[in-house]
Amino acid sequence: MNPLLACTGLSMRFGGLIALDNLDLEAREGEILGLVGPNGSGKTTLFNVLTGIYRPSAGTITFAGENIIGGTPQEIHRRGIARTFQRSRLCLDLSVFDNIMIGNHTALRLDFFYNLLHRRAFSRDYEMWRDRAAEMLQALNPSLVCRMFRPVGDLSMIDRRRVEICRALVSRPRLLLLDEPSAGMTHDETRQLMDEITASRMSGGSLTVILIEHEMEVIRRSTSRCVVLNFGRKLCEGDYAHVVADPQVQEAYLGKELE
Repeated sequence: MNPLLACTGLSMRFGGLIALDNLDLEAREGEILGLVGPNGSGKTTLFNVLTGIYRPSAGTITFAGENIIGGTPQEIHRRGIARTFQRSRLCLDLSVFDNIMIGNHTALRLDFFYNLLHRRAFSRDYEMWRDRAAEMLQALNPSLVCRMFRPVGDLSMIDRRRVEICRALVSRPRLLLLDEPSAGMTHDETRQLMDEITASRMSGGSLTVILIEHEMEVIRRSTSRCVVLNFGRKLCEGDYAHVVADPQVQEAYLGKELE
């Protein structure tokens, strides 16, 4: 079976700095792939390249069999790749619902005169998106449904993360890129959130996930396969047990005490 995402010889240079160095990486349909490594190893740069924020210096990227290099972030989003960010990108003064809808802006009819002249169509669209937002919130945390029209700024950190994930999922992507969803949360909150994501993913079909995470317990519990990066290169690849036993990974990332 062909991979959903395939990167070959991928490099990203910023002047004399090499952020990605001849990287080969695949994500298979329906898997959760863990992406780990020290700070500065190229993980978020890879996400920025995959989503069209950066254009790679060299290499190829195919998604669902099509080349996506050169596509704008909006075009790549329409093709079925969505992401979250390590730092929260929510608009705290807007409601939960409004923040979720930002994630589907490429599919919304936003023209003022269209909505003015087609009020019934606007009403139908609004009800459809409201129901979809409520369905996703219900899957992650039912208590958020009754707070759907309250400002995001009123929510706890874990609930804000839930809203960010719903915002990424509202467009029904085939590939979801999660950039350190545990940032700012406790260990218990992190485990709870990842269990919710896993359960929601299983109920939603064959969503493929690439997860950047420093919490190795999350990697162990959630992923089927891991890729370790260091200085923009692939250091190791395999299941969790294989990766944590690798001497190079222990030296560069995990520490000698895990030997």
